[in-house]
Amino acid sequence: MADTTKIFDNLERRIEKLIARLRAVESENEKLRGELATARRAEKDASDSRGAVERLEKEQEAVRDRLQKLIESLESIDAK
Repeated sequence: MADTTKIFDNLERRIEKLIARLRAVESENEKLRGELATARRAEKDASDSRGAVERLEKEQEAVRDRLQKLIESLESIDAK
């Protein structure tokens, strides 16, 4: 009888440890899910920003080209 009591006490302690570990792992899992969601949002924001920068660079290049043509036109008028 005493042996079975020891066995059940031992099993109960092991189960309690497993439950505590499970709760810790679940908590860590939730934390990591939150970090992953934050990282995904940051990645999307960075991607959006890169797209905006590329678009602005293209616009800036187009403005430079137009200004260069205007300057050349003005210079050709002055030369005449």
